[in-house]
Amino acid sequence: MAGTLEWISATALEYRITLMLVLAVTVMVYFMTRKRYKLPPGPRGLLLLGNILAIQNKSLFRMLIQLEKKYGPVITLNLGPIRTVFLNNLEVVQEAYVGKSVDFAGRPQTFSGLAFTEGGKDIAFTDYGPTWQLHRKLALRALKHYMKGERFQDTITEVMEAVTVEMGTETGLFDIYSYINPRHLQHHQFSSDNEEFLNVCKALDIFSQETGNGFAEDVFPPLRLYPTAKFRKFMKLNDEMLDFMYKRINAHRETFIADAQRDFTDAMLIAQKEAEEEEDQELLEQITNTHLGQTVSDVFGAGLDTSRQTLYWTVQYLAAYPEVQAKLHAEVDRVLGERRVPMLSERHKLPYTEAVLYESMRKGTVAPLSLPHSTTCDTTVAGYEIPKGTMVFANIFAIHHDPRHWKEPEVFNPERFLDDSGRFAPKSESWMPFSVGKRACMAEALAKPELHVVLASLHEVF
Repeated sequence: MAGTLEWISATALEYRITLMLVLAVTVMVYFMTRKRYKLPPGPRGLLLLGNILAIQNKSLFRMLIQLEKKYGPVITLNLGPIRTVFLNNLEVVQEAYVGKSVDFAGRPQTFSGLAFTEGGKDIAFTDYGPTWQLHRKLALRALKHYMKGERFQDTITEVMEAVTVEMGTETGLFDIYSYINPRHLQHHQFSSDNEEFLNVCKALDIFSQETGNGFAEDVFPPLRLYPTAKFRKFMKLNDEMLDFMYKRINAHRETFIADAQRDFTDAMLIAQKEAEEEEDQELLEQITNTHLGQTVSDVFGAGLDTSRQTLYWTVQYLAAYPEVQAKLHAEVDRVLGERRVPMLSERHKLPYTEAVLYESMRKGTVAPLSLPHSTTCDTTVAGYEIPKGTMVFANIFAIHHDPRHWKEPEVFNPERFLDDSGRFAPKSESWMPFSVGKRACMAEALAKPELHVVLASLHEVF
């Protein structure tokens, strides 16, 4: 019996040694044969954590400007196990997002992103592919249709006249943010007393203010089994916002008339009904009710958040620079006279107002790193190799404050967007608050005239 036990023990030992050798050889072969990339440089991080501790409680977009002095315009940081590349000047962003637009058109499929978008069924965070292309095409078509009609102008005029009258009743100091928060967004008409709508606006505020550092669940997979309190809170807020969207879509269905497209939601319903009539099963799988809800939510949420943040920054700059405020006021008074709200066709008559908006979007840069991209294949930028599936950010803030392209970039100076005769000059390539390339904000054509009319209308209360 003793001999048998010794033999079993020896055999077990040999088995363990053999297994360890096999594992060691496997690891060695993997590291010897795996493809090696000439990655962009960056600071070394800690094991498992990467550079996360170094960027905690810091403005990453400002930190990257300092890192560029040592590592150059393309920098690698490891956010836990996630390798991330940052593009920090105009030239490398143009090379990647424009010159190699498809290579950099993907979206990283994070745990939180997939959770918030019900499995990646929206536009903003869906990965590059046929479904995303279809929804972006439908969305662009809907927005163009809406802007061509009189409804766009009529709604802005109606809303802004009501808002400026109400603001005019204020005495003393007041917070303008409560007025420019939801009410100016003409493509979603809701009463300012609508409790549910205002709750959605508050939820969007929280998303905007508290998601900057991301979610630990994206970096440490075990947490996905037991999500943090922060993640659970945001899932609850997300569910409330989506519930609001689905209610609006169902209300549209009940009053839908095929020949009378009212807005973006109707355009999506038309596309769905056309697919149903043609019995196009493949298309229907890309335009489910979930896809509709997520796409409408994207257009609503993105437009609401960025527009109000831009207006809020602009009003603060006007308060800080009274000489700019005086020039804007004089221009609007000269063009409008006794009217409260300008016509869209008068935009060219208000070049200084336009320049104030452009300078606010440059200096304020409400989305300093924009949304993350992901490489769809092995590619290169600035001579460095970027593996497929790498997360990539463009540092829009750095581009907007690059002294090579902007004279005295820290100074708020709307005149930089005007020519010698005071007319609005063609925008610089280094002005990109809506990003560039295939994933550029599709609502740029809508947002700029809308913001212009709203800002000019606010002159009544300056």
